[in-house]
Amino acid sequence: MFAIIFSSLLVVILFTPFGLILSNKNQKNLDYFSTQLLYGTVILSFIALSLNFFFPLNKFLNSLILILPIFFLFWKKEIYFKKEFFIFIIFSALIILFLIYKSNVYRPDAGLYHLPYIKILNEEKIIFGLSNLHFRYAHISIIQYLAAISNNIIFGEVGIVFAQALIASAVIINFSFKIYEYNKSQNYNFHFYYLLSCLIFIIYKMNRYSEYGNDAPSHFLFFFLISEILNHKKNDVKNFINHLILIIFIIFNKITLLMCLFLGLISIKNLDLKKIFSFKRTYFLIIFTSFWLTKNIIVSGCVLYPVKSLCFSNLKWTDIKKVENVSKENEAWTKGWPDYVRIKNNNNEKISSKELYLKNFNWIPYWSEVHLKKIIIIIAPFILFLILLFFYFFLKKRIFHSFIKNEKYLLLIFICFLSCIFWIIKVPVFRYGYSYLISLICLLFAYLCIHIDFKNLNTRFFNYFLVFLITIFFAKNSLRIVKINNEYFNQPWPKIYSMKNDNLLTKFKENKINNKIILTPINGYCMYSNKICSHYKLEKKLDLRKTKNYEIFFLND
Repeated sequence: MFAIIFSSLLVVILFTPFGLILSNKNQKNLDYFSTQLLYGTVILSFIALSLNFFFPLNKFLNSLILILPIFFLFWKKEIYFKKEFFIFIIFSALIILFLIYKSNVYRPDAGLYHLPYIKILNEEKIIFGLSNLHFRYAHISIIQYLAAISNNIIFGEVGIVFAQALIASAVIINFSFKIYEYNKSQNYNFHFYYLLSCLIFIIYKMNRYSEYGNDAPSHFLFFFLISEILNHKKNDVKNFINHLILIIFIIFNKITLLMCLFLGLISIKNLDLKKIFSFKRTYFLIIFTSFWLTKNIIVSGCVLYPVKSLCFSNLKWTDIKKVENVSKENEAWTKGWPDYVRIKNNNNEKISSKELYLKNFNWIPYWSEVHLKKIIIIIAPFILFLILLFFYFFLKKRIFHSFIKNEKYLLLIFICFLSCIFWIIKVPVFRYGYSYLISLICLLFAYLCIHIDFKNLNTRFFNYFLVFLITIFFAKNSLRIVKINNEYFNQPWPKIYSMKNDNLLTKFKENKINNKIILTPINGYCMYSNKICSHYKLEKKLDLRKTKNYEIFFLND
């Protein structure tokens, strides 16, 4: 118990100063420190990505990295040796603790490829053609690198569980503090209502660590990105570059959020673009992006997997046939292919090809049977709550303004609307793009609310409402913790070793490819295993070659 509490405190203390490099704000408050922690996760992820080109991210190397934040803590004592930072540490650690305590990991993806990939990063430097071992290793998220570098001599290998919780805690604190500050000054502007509605959704639907995986951190950051754009001041080049860094980081976490690239256009107006290259962070962005794309080519032979047009077929480790199959499988799956097959089998009807199923929106009736209903079930209570809240505000109004035209607000709404269309057409699974839809709803809610001037509504209402939301977050996680009455291995840390209740390590079969041991689980998932692992049966044609201290997995003809 003490270990998990101590580690939750220490991870915030050590990881926050990494964001100092990208910090712009002057006020040293919870907004400043939460933003710094988010940028700290970006910097750490880049460090991990860069190092893995040459070294495994083992405990010794990861521990050396922690010298840097310790130096920052003492070098910038006027920032970190203040009560505001200690308050931030306590709040962040509490949220992290309640998220990870006795939690499961995201199932089944964590067991299939999130955790196994983190183990590979901890044990191996970059491997050419790793996608030939497991195709999902080709479209891994940058957050796996953040998790891998969190395995050090202080936290141990359980440190890998902090990555998602750090991002969640930073965004929750950031939004809560800004809402409190706006309310304190009675500044009920567009940004205030956007933050309030986003926080409502986060508390309602994004309160469980076991549901995070690679998706939720990306959506948290998408919400945060829009918040930062709403706060953006004209001619602030540094902030604009930070927005671009966030955009790239979000895309590297979840390629389905590619549409957030268009959000970068909002802050570009009235900027002196010549100044961009006078800042070091611009070169950080360029190098970071180049390293990630290079990593993709090394692992899969593709700049973006599984986009065939972006693959290099002449590379020895590129499997073009697999790329084509995975691309079709992914799109068909997101558009309800399994439900289509089930319905056709139940009716003893002929099953068409995936190509025909995907053409001319033939998939919509089958997708609607399951995925659309799920989206409606999740979204309907949230929208209903916002409608009731709006009518409460409306009843308290003093003046209801006529139509307010604001270019930035309308452009944000338009981009989120287009993003929703892209999401529905390309990958209409809720977890792949819900921040598009939620952001659109929150922006529309904010746009309606700014037309209201209040009377008979004092600051206590929003303070109580904020306390109410935070209480729900802790109450829901407390109930989850209380309900778990079985003991398991490595309790109370999240279950990273097995999907079973006892969390005992899965049994594996050892396979040898040119004297290198590759594990495949006998019954279960790879999880965070002892060695390099693939959930799927290994290809018979799979071979391994060593060239200049690097390993290459490839398929023999």
